[in-house]
Amino acid sequence: MAALGALSPCPYSLLWRPKTSNRCVSCSVGSSTATGTRRSNVRRSGRMEGPRKSMEDSVQRKMEQFYEGREGPPIRVLPIGGLGEIGMNCMLVGNYDRYILIDAGVMFPDFDELGVQKIIPDTTFIKKWSHKIEAIVITHGHEDHIGALPWVIPALDPNTPIFASSFTMELIKKRLKEHGIFVPSRLRTFRTKRKFTAGPFEIEPVRVTHSIPDCCGLVLRCSDGTILHTGDWKIDESPLDGRGFDCEALEELSKEGVTLMMSDSTNVLSPGRTTSESSVADALLKHISAAKGRVITTQFASNIHRLGSVKAAADFTGRKLVFVGMSLRTYLDAAWKDGKAPIDPSSLVKVEDIDSYAPKDLLIVTTGSQAEPRAALNLASFGSSHSVKLNKEDIILYSAKVIPGNESRVMKMLNRISDLGSTIVMGKNEGLHTSGHGYRGELVSLLFQDFNFKRS
Repeated sequence: MAALGALSPCPYSLLWRPKTSNRCVSCSVGSSTATGTRRSNVRRSGRMEGPRKSMEDSVQRKMEQFYEGREGPPIRVLPIGGLGEIGMNCMLVGNYDRYILIDAGVMFPDFDELGVQKIIPDTTFIKKWSHKIEAIVITHGHEDHIGALPWVIPALDPNTPIFASSFTMELIKKRLKEHGIFVPSRLRTFRTKRKFTAGPFEIEPVRVTHSIPDCCGLVLRCSDGTILHTGDWKIDESPLDGRGFDCEALEELSKEGVTLMMSDSTNVLSPGRTTSESSVADALLKHISAAKGRVITTQFASNIHRLGSVKAAADFTGRKLVFVGMSLRTYLDAAWKDGKAPIDPSSLVKVEDIDSYAPKDLLIVTTGSQAEPRAALNLASFGSSHSVKLNKEDIILYSAKVIPGNESRVMKMLNRISDLGSTIVMGKNEGLHTSGHGYRGELVSLLFQDFNFKRS
């Protein structure tokens, strides 16, 4: 999840510019099996009704025409999604008419958009420009950055390579196999600080901290300038895996200078700085240690480090760990294959064996923090889960944030849980969650204080 902002100290006045022509490019939903096609109107800031959400507004209005060939500025940025909106991160970055595609994510529909599963970038436009797109480069493995790959990849040339870090690549492999488009020869794994060439750019991945392993910012260099694309980031000074934000790399880059910097600005309106994931680990241990009965936590399944904190608390309190929800195993299995898992999947108690343990001996991790219709915690709130039957002895630790737009359905789910008598622990004061996106203080630090990027 990210809203991208740009800071350009470059001499070029525009990265794209409308031309006098009747031709236009608009972003629309993909296949009818994946999305709906209902037209929509603005309902609240940053979101729209219906599957199109802000795509028509943020793409058609801002990206109607582009320079082609040698006309115009040499460095070009075409945001297909993720600019000024949450989700569907997908951006073309080029040097004249040679481009790379950075990320290919989905946007999730509102709860009341019946029949709409996902909202994807305009693959018609991508296919039209496929001869110009020489590579896909992925910053990290969240759904809003990789979820549209099964639709985007078929729109490109069959030999277009896909670059990603090792953990992210494990997630991509699984996704491509599920859709029958897995071609191993196209997949290229990169490591931070090791440069590689993709399209017109020499690319240097830079390690950043976020809420999923193996996140990277990208430094793109070509003969006409240097671009910094931060990806999603925060500055976690004490990350649980010990792999901190690579300040040294950005310090060197600030001395070198950049032509264009594009940064995640999701939390720019939140003052101060984010707390560390290690603080959440302490809060989880505190609450789990104090619990007398069964403890159930819910979180974003992709937050592997958070799962490690839950595992540490389970070990400390002598509880057995259970995962209820398919996506939890998807991310854990990918991390295990890549050597980054804090939990051995074989050590987990099987869901069907839950009733074999006393409630005080169990720590259950569930999906459903956003009250997704088929997710484990939401089903349990209706009393329709075959795995988890809630009761008044249960403690529910809500270790997530409510994503904007999901407030109503999440509160309804929590009300149902409360009606069943379970105790819910959530809120900023409880310390059970921290954002993966930097607050205003971190943005100020990155842009103006600690690094002070200059024009190249």
